[in-house]
Amino acid sequence: MSQLKMYRLFDTPVAEYELPEGYSFSHFDPVKDVHAWCECLRGGALIDGRTDEQAYRDEIINFHDITPEEDIWFLDYKGEHIGTATSFVHKATNIGDMHQVGIKNGFKGRGLAKYLSQIVLMTLRDRGVRFVSLTTGEGRVPAVKSYLSAGFLPVEYDFGMQKRWENVLRMFGMSEIQMLYEDGTPYKTIYADKTEAPLRIGVFGCGRGSIMVEYCLKADNAEAAALCDSDERYLASRRKQYGDGLRYYTDFDEFIKEDFDCVFLANYANDHAPYAIKALRAGKHVISEVLPCENLKEAVELIETVESSGKRYFFAENCCFLPAVKRITKIIRDGRLGKFEYAEGEYLHNCYADWCMHSHAQRDHWRNTMSAFFYCTHSIGPLIHSSGLRPVSVTGFEAPYNHRMYEMGAMGAPFAMEVITLEDGSFVKSLHGVSPSKYSLWYSFSGSRGVAETGRDAAGAGKTDVLYMDCDKVEDSGDGLEKDTDLRDGLSDAAGDFGHEGSDYYTFYQIVESINGNRQSDVIDVYEAMDMFLPGLYGFFSALEGGKPQAIPDLRDKAQRDAVRNDTRCTNPSKAGDMLLPSKTGGNPEIPDVIYEKLKAERNRRLEQQDKA
Repeated sequence: MSQLKMYRLFDTPVAEYELPEGYSFSHFDPVKDVHAWCECLRGGALIDGRTDEQAYRDEIINFHDITPEEDIWFLDYKGEHIGTATSFVHKATNIGDMHQVGIKNGFKGRGLAKYLSQIVLMTLRDRGVRFVSLTTGEGRVPAVKSYLSAGFLPVEYDFGMQKRWENVLRMFGMSEIQMLYEDGTPYKTIYADKTEAPLRIGVFGCGRGSIMVEYCLKADNAEAAALCDSDERYLASRRKQYGDGLRYYTDFDEFIKEDFDCVFLANYANDHAPYAIKALRAGKHVISEVLPCENLKEAVELIETVESSGKRYFFAENCCFLPAVKRITKIIRDGRLGKFEYAEGEYLHNCYADWCMHSHAQRDHWRNTMSAFFYCTHSIGPLIHSSGLRPVSVTGFEAPYNHRMYEMGAMGAPFAMEVITLEDGSFVKSLHGVSPSKYSLWYSFSGSRGVAETGRDAAGAGKTDVLYMDCDKVEDSGDGLEKDTDLRDGLSDAAGDFGHEGSDYYTFYQIVESINGNRQSDVIDVYEAMDMFLPGLYGFFSALEGGKPQAIPDLRDKAQRDAVRNDTRCTNPSKAGDMLLPSKTGGNPEIPDVIYEKLKAERNRRLEQQDKA
């Protein structure tokens, strides 16, 4: 689990204490003092079985900005080293660091840590640093108390930090404290007892939408206000499950008048854009399930509605927040992968057995008419979000039609692949579809310093709750180590097994925090949503032209929007008009009515079983 981070600003004076009789400070001697330094830290940071030399190398020598004989301090008692702290400056950022603070066993509990804090803070203040940073675990209660007493403030920098600090406040009997952003600017005052009213959310779509209601029941920053679904059977089932504390609607136009702050769209994937536009115009923030739109005309209208409404749009691409994927994102953003070079993503979902439920056994259901490229953001999304790069061109490839798609009544290809060039010239490969023989969810990222990837199902290594990492500390040094593969963080306990390996919880939590004003929340806006969707749409255009590469527009640019604002190309007859595309290259297959009759009979059988249960 990531540690707590704290900063000491210099807007208030550093407390100065007179050393008790017999105590003094001294500097570190790298020839004589390695063992003494480790002894001061045995009861704290170095409980991990390393030798003195290994610990010294890992914690001091591998920090290139540390000069041991200048930056390591000892607190001595009658000539014996009984405490230590390291004070150094990150030269690239001019941020001071209080590092490896420890008191030797036998001298703890005497309030000596404040003298080490004093010498570090005064040293770094005199060096003119912007502020002083440290990390620690909340389990080190005396240390945390000492740092708070020295004027350190908590930092909002990783998942769940505010919640963890609220728990610390309760533990220490503190009512409130100022929290900072990672750049040292003020975030907000946080309280042991929450004072913010939860965000009120309306849910459209009672199937997948129930995950948002479950989130609201579990989390303390949001509450479900209303549910809407045109299927009265679904709605009645949810009323029985959730009771009369929610309002229930079958009419979206009446539902959207309800008093809530944000709408969660979990309706049909090809209809998210029209309802997002309605909600934005009604003054609601929008959380949209995948996908953001169906064609370019919808994409432009949605973006321009977001821009003119003054409301926020969030894309709930949860694969970006799967356990290993979100850790890889942090590894990339921290620079530990080096310069981004290549990535792959796979979302192969064998839906053969349950397709009658997914498609409602309807010939014209969007799932039956979509191309293999349409449902693309589960594989493409993490590649875009983790790399932080925009797609600029794509070449698309389509697998041959197979018997499973025919028996499912689906007209598209079973799966598709996009090879996408990014804005810096690097490229990624995306593979996704609904009818491979086996399931596969996997991501791999390569950079100039190494590789980080998730486990693979076929290898029996688990899925995205496993991370493999081999990154050099210095590019081309060959000193790669499998480190930082602990995927737990401040939200892990709350997320648990909640929806898609906990990723739904992270997705919703960060969105709600962003609406509440946390600018460090990791969310996906409408422009990035299009960066995740357009490579699939243009990948299909490429496949239809025999694999010809296609330039992907940047819809942040109005001139590029103008060029495509009337482009209705898609596989949906109700939206495409005279730009209707076939569901696959080579034209739609002929599927007889008997296929749908068989699927409908199976669907009815399952529904009857559900009713009896």
